[in-house]
Amino acid sequence: MEEINTKEVNLLQLINLFFKWIKKIIKETFNLLGYLAQLSFRHKIVVIVSCIVCLTYFLYLSRPSAQIYKAEAMAMLYGSETQTAKEVCKQLENSISSNNLYSLANKLSLPDSVAKNIVSIQSFFVIDYLKDGVPDMVDYKNNHSLTDTLNVRMKDRFYLQIKTKKLQQLPKVQAAVLNYFNNNQVLKSQFILKRSELIKQIKICDVELQRIDSLAKVSYFKDFDKQLKFDKDKLLIGEQRKQLFSDDLLRLHDIKTYSESKLTDFNQPMVLPSGLIVYSQPENGRLKYGIFGIFFGLIIGMIISSLIESYKKIIIFLNKK
Repeated sequence: MEEINTKEVNLLQLINLFFKWIKKIIKETFNLLGYLAQLSFRHKIVVIVSCIVCLTYFLYLSRPSAQIYKAEAMAMLYGSETQTAKEVCKQLENSISSNNLYSLANKLSLPDSVAKNIVSIQSFFVIDYLKDGVPDMVDYKNNHSLTDTLNVRMKDRFYLQIKTKKLQQLPKVQAAVLNYFNNNQVLKSQFILKRSELIKQIKICDVELQRIDSLAKVSYFKDFDKQLKFDKDKLLIGEQRKQLFSDDLLRLHDIKTYSESKLTDFNQPMVLPSGLIVYSQPENGRLKYGIFGIFFGLIIGMIISSLIESYKKIIIFLNKK
């Protein structure tokens, strides 16, 4: 009994210490906020000037000509796999604007007036949680576990993201990106190979359907010689059963239908079914960057104010031998 009471007392003490620690943190937080408010009031001119400078700088970064818009699309692959397409996309992701040979203008065959407004091009894996062929998540952080056998990266698609300063130029950029992927020799050869396989598969199904259909007609209407045989202590005279080919015909029909439906999608190595979907709000909008400007202005102003008040102490410390 004494041991149980001791444990109960210790638990109550721990809970009491925890709440005391929470109370202390809250009190110190309010004290710090009070000190910062007093510091800002004593040096309000410094804080106001700092806020104005930072706000002006951030508003300059969010001016209409510098606003960055994001456009995204699901890229469907036909013939090749996602990893191959992402390797091809690395040429665009790691382009160098200062080098004409490795610039987006050269790789995408775009005029400089369009290419210079493209901020970045990125590709991301698409994750399938239930392994049912339906995309569930875009791996923006590129940190999905490769050891997870259920949540897998989809092999027939990836997510494409383009950031630009000019929304009206996006149709040209989209056409140039599709042309870049669809004329890549690796993607193109894999697309042609897979398409020819589907065509051959359909032809084989047609031949087999005709053969089984002919065989079925012969089998169904052929007169078999009368036979005598025992089956489970029974004497059977003549052919009692005929082989049916309906299962084979249905199976071949399913294979052919699936191949034909896949073949209709094989128009080019990569397709953007929905096109580029534009986010109307810029990433560096005026309101967002205005808040950032005031926030950083307050921080910088309070740091400068703190240095002003500690000026003498700093000088004494530096002069100390």
